[in-house]
Amino acid sequence: MINNDTKKPEDFEEFLVNEVIEEQDEMKSKKFLFTNKKISISISESENLEELGFSKIHQQDTILELTRYLIINGATLLYGGDLRAEGYTFLFSEIVKQYTPHKDNKRYYENYFSFPIYLNIQEKQNLDFIKNGVKVNKVTPPDELNLNKNEFYPPIGNDNLFIWSECLTKMRNQMTTDNHARIFMGGRKSNFKGKYPGLLEEVLLSLKSDKPTYLIGAFGGITKSIIDALRNEKPEELSEEWQRNQNSVYDNFIDFYNSKDDVLKIDYNESLNFINSYSLKKLSDNNGLSEDENKRLFETIHLHEIIYLVIKGLKKSFN
Repeated sequence: MINNDTKKPEDFEEFLVNEVIEEQDEMKSKKFLFTNKKISISISESENLEELGFSKIHQQDTILELTRYLIINGATLLYGGDLRAEGYTFLFSEIVKQYTPHKDNKRYYENYFSFPIYLNIQEKQNLDFIKNGVKVNKVTPPDELNLNKNEFYPPIGNDNLFIWSECLTKMRNQMTTDNHARIFMGGRKSNFKGKYPGLLEEVLLSLKSDKPTYLIGAFGGITKSIIDALRNEKPEELSEEWQRNQNSVYDNFIDFYNSKDDVLKIDYNESLNFINSYSLKKLSDNNGLSEDENKRLFETIHLHEIIYLVIKGLKKSFN
C-alpha cells in the first residue's frame, strides 16, 4: 500500500516550504519554483494494480498529490487525454481549479486532444474547461492523411486505426516539443490505440529529446517494463511477439501499418535496444537525480518520498 503517513524525508518540509515560496502578502506577487515550466504527466491504469496490492484509487491519489505540489509551485501541467467521465482529463481539471497559485489569466493545465477525439467535446465539457482555467489544445490530423477534419472516424478497421495512430503520434510529438519534463506512472501494456502502448511511445520521445524524465515504478504497468529495460533486461511486454499474442486486431494492424510507405515502422526490437542502451547514468544526468535516487523512484511505495524525489530532480534540472 502507498504509505501516506506523516513521516517524510528529513528535509522534506524545508525543501517544499522554506525554499519554495517567498511570500509577502496576498496582493503581492509570489516567486515559484516552476514558473513558466510545462510538465507532462503520462499515466493510465495498470492491468496489474491488484497484484501489487493497490487499487485505481491509490494510483489516482498519488498522482493528484504530486500534481498538487507541481501546481502550487507554478508549473503548468500537460496531459494528453480522452473524454472518459472518470478519466484523468477531468481529475486534473478539478485539482488545478482548487490549487491554482494565484488569480491571473495564466492557464496552469493544458489538455491535448488528438483528432478525432476533440470532435466529441460536448458544450458542457467545454464550459467546464473554461470555468476551471483549462487550455484545450486540439491537435489536427497530419496534412498527408488528407482527411475531412469535421468527420469522426471510429477506431474500427485498419484504415481508421492507422488514422488514430498517426494522430496520436502527432499529438505526442507536439507535447514533447512543448514540455520541459515528463513524469511517468503505470500505463497499459496491451489493448491500446496507436502504434505502441501510449506510455512507451511517450517515453521513447522523451528519452530521445534528453528532457528530464521521471519513472515512478510503484504502480507497475508499462512504466515498470521500461524501468526493467533501462536496467538492461528484456521484458516480454516490449517484444513484438508478446504484443501480437495479446490482441488479434493489433497483430493484424502491425502488418498493415508496416506495409505503408513513408512511415516510421513499428519496431519493438529497435525500441527495446534504444532503452537498453540509454543507461541509468544518462537518465540521471538529464533528470537531476543521482543514480541511487532514480533507483529509489523506481521502487519506493512511499507517497512523500515519490513527491520529494520528483520535486528535487525538477528543481535541480531547471536550475
